[in-house]
Amino acid sequence: MSAILAIRGLTTRFATPDGEVAAVSDVDLDLRAGETLGVVGESGSGKSQLFLSVLGLLARNGRATGSARLDGQELIGLAPESLRRVRGGRIAMIFQDPMTSLNPFLTVGRQLTEGPMLHRGLDERTARARAIAMLERVRIPDAARRLNQYPHEFSGGMRQRIMIAMALLPEPDVLIADEPTTALDVTVQAQILDLLRELRASMGIATVLITHDLGVVAGLCDRVTVMYAGRVVEEAPVEPLFGAPAHPYTRALLGALPRVDADGAHDLVAIPGQPPNLQRVIEGCAFAPRCAQADARCTATRPGLRAHGAGRAACLRLPS
Repeated sequence: MSAILAIRGLTTRFATPDGEVAAVSDVDLDLRAGETLGVVGESGSGKSQLFLSVLGLLARNGRATGSARLDGQELIGLAPESLRRVRGGRIAMIFQDPMTSLNPFLTVGRQLTEGPMLHRGLDERTARARAIAMLERVRIPDAARRLNQYPHEFSGGMRQRIMIAMALLPEPDVLIADEPTTALDVTVQAQILDLLRELRASMGIATVLITHDLGVVAGLCDRVTVMYAGRVVEEAPVEPLFGAPAHPYTRALLGALPRVDADGAHDLVAIPGQPPNLQRVIEGCAFAPRCAQADARCTATRPGLRAHGAGRAACLRLPS
């Protein structure tokens, strides 16, 4: 199946007073139509910055190079006006904190109707009717009345539902969900994930789920991309990756994951050490200082992704 979003050699650098930070380095990634791709890794691994680069939403000191093509249209370096037509229209993003993502001075209705009016050319009355229907679809009760309320009048879970509705109203081809359940309690998290699963099945939108939660990935995603220190270290379909992870970092992440099927025999193992300083040039494998299997080759030679089983991994110790 061809990729609706094809990323090639994407590199993102930030200029700081202490030197340049390599947040994302030479990433290749494909998102196929209708699939859900999980992107996982520790904080600072480059997950969010990768997709902020694609959308042209980097901080002022950031610069992205490489290629990101949406159905063949290049997004990196695209003129701001053209990129605005893509962003929020063909690609939508749900951010981590719905309270800071919603404008506190505008009603929910005003914020929900803006996208369909701008990207789909709808008049206000039609956009408002669709907004009410979408709020009902994401299980906001009494939607017509609540359209006139402000964000502070909603709970955290309802604000996240509003963000999902806002992202879906312009009928995007690609939805990027960046830690969509982080600020929510466990019960509301489960409700939001059920909602995303239901919407994916009914609307068929290609989805990227950026998360720390491997349990969420196992239940919601088709494929997984694992990032470490700004690079992709492994990618594979969900079942092979969870059943037989190839990269030591992926195995370490899974080893630190609590499991309910281990009948008390599963010991959680913390990953030793700290992620590398991305202001420094890393000659070999970035994970080598934390890897129990690393040898002299690992610190001297940077591994590239190569085929392994059902996916790909970047490790020099993979069997040939």
